[in-house]
Amino acid sequence: MRRNEYGRSRCPVGMTVGKLAVILVVMTASCLAPGASKSDKDQEFTRVYQHTYDEVFQASQEAIERMGYFITHKDKDKGTISGNGIFYSKTSVGLMGKKCTFDFHIEALNTKPETRVTINANVEVWGAPAANRLKERFSDELQKVLATYR
Repeated sequence: MRRNEYGRSRCPVGMTVGKLAVILVVMTASCLAPGASKSDKDQEFTRVYQHTYDEVFQASQEAIERMGYFITHKDKDKGTISGNGIFYSKTSVGLMGKKCTFDFHIEALNTKPETRVTINANVEVWGAPAANRLKERFSDELQKVLATYR
């Protein structure tokens, strides 16, 4: 243990704890800032798949279930699927989970076949950056399921 010029010890652990406290305060303040959610407004996430409407609708349900999320409402005629679950993400303190909700809107574009999927998602507290990661995960999983269809 080192001592400073006043005879007090300079413990590296104490400095690390102080730095962690500052990081936590900054992270908490950024999450609770009143304007944060408005400036990072949730944006739609849209992809077009070279599959039929029926294939994409079925694959969307499979992808959602594979990822461990729950479907709360689906309407094939309207092309909508809604649900919720827990979104897990790595943070500076480890893996953390937050409640999330999502909506899929599926529509046939033409007879090529081409089908457009628009995903809206919301992750409690973490906001738009986490919601965007969730949308990309949904899209990746949907693509994996669709790859098994051909």
